[in-house]
Amino acid sequence: CVASGSKEPHCELVPVYLHSILKNHTAHACEGDTLIIDCPSRTSVAVLSAFYGRRVPNQYLCPSANPNTTCLSPSALRKVSRRCHGRANCSVQADTLTFGDPCFPGTRKHLRVSFTCGEEIIFRNTGTGEIILT
Repeated sequence: CVASGSKEPHCELVPVYLHSILKNHTAHACEGDTLIIDCPSRTSVAVLSAFYGRRVPNQYLCPSANPNTTCLSPSALRKVSRRCHGRANCSVQADTLTFGDPCFPGTRKHLRVSFTCGEEIIFRNTGTGEIILT
């Protein structure tokens, strides 16, 4: 695979595989639902960002009685990272028991996590959301 245009069959799969594991992904869950992240075999989750709350305008994502409200949990990244970073898969409950209630009562919240899947030897589970090369 070293030479460009190699005729070896496995060489054609390398760019597709790398694209699938290095691509950034975003997962969503409405309040009360479970967000599930599942990376391909021999890769692990690297959490890039996490948000729990409500942003304006987002009236189509998890409709709320208070659609013009902006609120967020300051601990979302830390909590999602502790559950997911460095693991092959994980699940996080999108609820106020996990993240607290950062919004006005009656506001429907959502969880959004941006992540990538990388080789297990690249990421170490630090629980801080940081990507560490090993």
